[in-house]
Amino acid sequence: MSTTKIKICGLFRLCDAEYVNCAMPDYAGFVFYPQSRRNISLKQALKLRKALHPAIATVGVFVNASYTEIVELCCQNIINVVQLHGGESNEFISGLRCILPKNKIWKTYTIRSAKDLEVAKTSAADMVLLDNGHGSGECFDWSLIRDFCRPFILAGGLTPENIPDAIKQFNPYALDISSGVESNGVKDKTKIYAAVAAARRG
Repeated sequence: MSTTKIKICGLFRLCDAEYVNCAMPDYAGFVFYPQSRRNISLKQALKLRKALHPAIATVGVFVNASYTEIVELCCQNIINVVQLHGGESNEFISGLRCILPKNKIWKTYTIRSAKDLEVAKTSAADMVLLDNGHGSGECFDWSLIRDFCRPFILAGGLTPENIPDAIKQFNPYALDISSGVESNGVKDKTKIYAAVAAARRG
């Protein structure tokens, strides 16, 4: 059985929470970025958090957000993990950690070359997330990360079909999947269940 965790990201309907509760991934993600079609308000996030099984940790996805916005969601116990998806610096991360010492901080890096991985290696975040880009739904060149020397979360282009191969090749800390468990732009219960099952099997 695989030890790799899985996050289902981009929940925005109450039925999405119901689907996730059936599958029981390790993490569920809420997007707080107005330019995303999956963006939700604080009010919506509160409803979704209440609807989710308490054993599922929640991750808030932010793009160059202020400390105030992030802290408010954490202090209301709506999110457990902060995922930074913009151009946030190591100084910003360190400052956020001082304010929220109990919340883990993840930082996303778009991987196009070995140079991008060198930047990710020096991140001040608790965990780095390696992705192809902002919701592109495509894999980056996985050969680039064969020798990556710190634990990481793999994202971008993951589907129930390629999850076992990703785990076998890289044994990532976690997998982050969003569009790969959608049909016609919304979460698909069958795909969510299949993705979580694939991650558990490895």
